[in-house]
Amino acid sequence: MRKLILSMIVMYAVPVYAQDDGSDALLRSLTDAAPPLAMERVEIELAPPLQIDQISGITTDESGNLYIFQRGAAADPIIVTDPSGRVQHSFGSGLFNRPHSIRIDAAGNVWTVDSNTSMVYKFSPSGETLLEIDVGDVPDPAAESCAAADIAVGANGLVYVADGYCNARVVVYDSGGRKVREWGRAGTGPGELNLPHGIAVSPEGEVYVADRENGRVQWFTTEGEYLGEWRYGGRVLSVAFSPDGELFISAEPKGAVPQQEATVLRIDRTDGSVVGKIDDFGHEIDVGADGSLLPASLTDRVVVYRP
Repeated sequence: MRKLILSMIVMYAVPVYAQDDGSDALLRSLTDAAPPLAMERVEIELAPPLQIDQISGITTDESGNLYIFQRGAAADPIIVTDPSGRVQHSFGSGLFNRPHSIRIDAAGNVWTVDSNTSMVYKFSPSGETLLEIDVGDVPDPAAESCAAADIAVGANGLVYVADGYCNARVVVYDSGGRKVREWGRAGTGPGELNLPHGIAVSPEGEVYVADRENGRVQWFTTEGEYLGEWRYGGRVLSVAFSPDGELFISAEPKGAVPQQEATVLRIDRTDGSVVGKIDDFGHEIDVGADGSLLPASLTDRVVVYRP
């Protein structure tokens, strides 16, 4: 029995802050050579002020309103503001143990992921709960994060969940929340995953995954067929597409102090090369309709980079 327990601990251990595995030099060489992106850093002040903390995700609707997903106990988990930071409304109280990811689909619906419970919620823009998906298969419910990490909704209505903490898979649902398929297994080979932390659907419908601890981006068909990968080293935290199809990732070295040597990188989709950077941390990143970059700081700072 003791051997069984030990094997289970090893199986479900999550390398949240693993040390440099030799790939940090690659990431640093890529970021050092990249030119700064011509964008203005704007720190948004909420009005009226709210006591928030650990912003894990920021997204925006077509009008530029910000949807802030935060973990502080003094305010609702989801706070909606206009582009200047004036608070419009908030919602989600009592639903989340550990807010992790927030996205808005083409119809304006708001999707969230809890990395402790593996619950996915779909809301209307006003905060009405429209759908609940229990991803399940959480190996250790007592762990802070041992569940799903991110979500993406394709133009075909399919919902893709990066079930990265403890599990190494992508789980796919239809628009009604019924499971369609899953793919992925732990490892370093093609199509294998080591903490898939971010996910996004390209304009062509391919599924891009931020394979965090493998320091790479992989992409797949909607059926889960492996199509290719680009290696950047360190840990790749998030992946996002702009409305016109530009690709962005966020990354940081494994051996650095967390959040202190991080970058958001613009990627050339023809060859995976880095064509520009912003020196800032992005736990999750998103791109607004106007091309603004939205890196979630995991602090109380609401930061937007505007073109």
